[in-house]
Amino acid sequence: MSWPVWAAVTTPPPVPSTTSGSAYRMYRSILGAHTAILVSLCAFSVLPWIGRIGPGTPTFAVRTVIALVLLTAATTVFRVGERRWLLGMLCVTFLLATPSLGIDPVPNDSTVGMVLSAVGVMAARLLPLIRAMALVALLSGVHVLTQWLLGLPTSGLSLDATVLSLGTAAAAVGMVNAMQASAIATEAMSVDNRARELELVHAEAELRASTTSRRVLHDDVLGTLHLVSDGVAPADRIRRQCRATVDAILAVIASTGDEDEGDDRREVRGPDGLPESYAVLVDALQHASPIPVEVSVVGRPQRLPGLSDAQRAALLRASSEGVRNSARHGKADRVTLRISSDRDVTRFEVLDRGVGLAPSHSRGFGLQESVERPLAEVGGRSALLPRPDGGAALVLVLPREQRVGSRLLDAHGRTTDGLGSVRTLSRAVAIPLGTAWCVIAVHAVVIDPRLWTSLPVGLGWLLATAFVIRSAERGAPGTRWVVFIASMTIALQVIGIALLPDGAMLDFRSWSIGMSALPLVVFVLSLPTSVACVVLLAHIGVVLVAPVLRPELTAGLVPWGSLNAVITCPVPSMVLGSLIRRQGRSLEEQQARERTLEHRRAVEAWQAAMTDLYFAHVRLEVLPWLEAVADGLLDPDTDEVRKQATLLAVAARDDLYAPGFFDDSLRADVAHFRSRGGAVELRAGLVPGGFERPVGDVLRGLLPVSHGRRIIVSPPAPSERHVRISVVPAPHVGDIERLRTTGPSPFEADVDAFRAVLLVDDLPLSG
Repeated sequence: MSWPVWAAVTTPPPVPSTTSGSAYRMYRSILGAHTAILVSLCAFSVLPWIGRIGPGTPTFAVRTVIALVLLTAATTVFRVGERRWLLGMLCVTFLLATPSLGIDPVPNDSTVGMVLSAVGVMAARLLPLIRAMALVALLSGVHVLTQWLLGLPTSGLSLDATVLSLGTAAAAVGMVNAMQASAIATEAMSVDNRARELELVHAEAELRASTTSRRVLHDDVLGTLHLVSDGVAPADRIRRQCRATVDAILAVIASTGDEDEGDDRREVRGPDGLPESYAVLVDALQHASPIPVEVSVVGRPQRLPGLSDAQRAALLRASSEGVRNSARHGKADRVTLRISSDRDVTRFEVLDRGVGLAPSHSRGFGLQESVERPLAEVGGRSALLPRPDGGAALVLVLPREQRVGSRLLDAHGRTTDGLGSVRTLSRAVAIPLGTAWCVIAVHAVVIDPRLWTSLPVGLGWLLATAFVIRSAERGAPGTRWVVFIASMTIALQVIGIALLPDGAMLDFRSWSIGMSALPLVVFVLSLPTSVACVVLLAHIGVVLVAPVLRPELTAGLVPWGSLNAVITCPVPSMVLGSLIRRQGRSLEEQQARERTLEHRRAVEAWQAAMTDLYFAHVRLEVLPWLEAVADGLLDPDTDEVRKQATLLAVAARDDLYAPGFFDDSLRADVAHFRSRGGAVELRAGLVPGGFERPVGDVLRGLLPVSHGRRIIVSPPAPSERHVRISVVPAPHVGDIERLRTTGPSPFEADVDAFRAVLLVDDLPLSG
């Protein structure tokens, strides 16, 4: 958002109502910039008379009071913000103290203009801009009238000083008011969206917890049960796998959602010279694999990039699925894990010499949930490919850690994030400040026609300002862009000073130096502080070196006015940008902590529900059985144990595809049905709680009349509202009709010699 120009002119700037949040941080940044302006004005009001005015001179006490007033105003603004009594104090100081400075004038002194600028900035921060500018004009007139009535010599206030004070105040205040109002409006919008953000966080947490539960069920529980039922692995390996699965189940059940997502980039070496993160991954893979896993590293292991915890977990999940598929579907007796890395990506390839891929192989649930999804979450991808000489290759690709954006990109991004649109700068800074310097330039050329040769330099400053603003609007600057702008502005500065006549750097005839503030204010705002300091020091160096090379420009004096021109506006802009970035980093850290806390709470709240939905059967039946196998109480080589593993796997699929669909009673009925040779399949998309809805009643009634048959329960299609129950082969027609007429829940039936299809009106809708 942006603060409308007319609102900035007719109303005072808004002030945050609280001492927390982004608006208050922006407010504190603005106060820091205002403090920098006042400190700069104080310094340039004091420096010209150091060494020239002693305690015994008539204006020493007045100059000391002025400096103390400016310093007091700076300190107070930084501590508590702008106050009307500060504006009153500055006005009184200007009216009573500055006229007497002409009694003992100091060459190259601009104290009056400094105080008037301080009044203008303070007034514009506390009053509507129109009234603030009117106050500056009124004080200027009273100052000149006082000098005339008292017969005092001029104390340095001129048309140029007044115009510059007005322009500086309008530019500085217009920008900060726009930023402050934008921050307040943005914060208000954030408050309005807070409820929606929390909903999104909660939904994200639910999805993550659900995905974790599904992965454990599919990869660990079902994988282990299939390993036992197949009987292809040695007993000791099966026991280790059962123990690992027990640990995985307990970890999910006991999880509080407190996840460590920090990066582990240490290059500690593990076995075979692998970095620690790789060694941990390989050890876990080999420990849980049903077949031997050989490791091959292409190139030097120490050149492998570090893996974060999230990357390592995703790779372990994906590679484990690849190894299990090689053993189960590829009939391989061993696999090779080949690790390689180049400038862009890191590759993990699970290679086997098994039977290879079927001609019409498809990516099933395992590949989607245990390979594609976890890799996608960490920015990776996968491919399942046939090997030329037989076998299959599961290729897992992770992008290498991208180089962090340059400090220029980071600084520009953080600054513009805090400021909003940089068009605010062109409207609120460049226009009033540029207008003021154009008036000063025209006035100076009228008084001294020799300065007309500097007009092309002034045009160059205006074009440079437009170019900087336009470039900033298009995106973050690059190093070449910064070097080009810095070189161009320094070149313009040198050319402008070279064209100045003798003595010009002691008054407003050096307007070409002052105009350099136009692009510099916008330029240094979004630069890193160190880079901005180099740019400003280069301009200050040019101004200081010029009188050394051409003493006639200043008659041997220090050009305080020219230094003030390249410092007073650009330095607060640099300070403001630095404060905005610092506050932005602090805000990001706080928001990250808050988001992490909210996410953790959402995961904690959902974890219990996920446990009940996905692990009801596993916790009561599968977990104790796996522990018995792991502890050696059950022999995995017996037919009875293998048969029980098959039954448990079928039941575990219920929790995987339709969590929470059964209660204990219906689950027991289904288990009994399956133990007698029947099959019940639940298709993905059925909503929890089917046991208490019509679909559960119909299923209970079907079980006794469907011995040895296959029952498939499917969710409705998007355009339907009926749950479909298919029975193959079809039960006796009389049993179906009796269930339809006497059962507790109605349904429609389509029965033929091969199958029976029952359509149950089941609410809430599944799918």
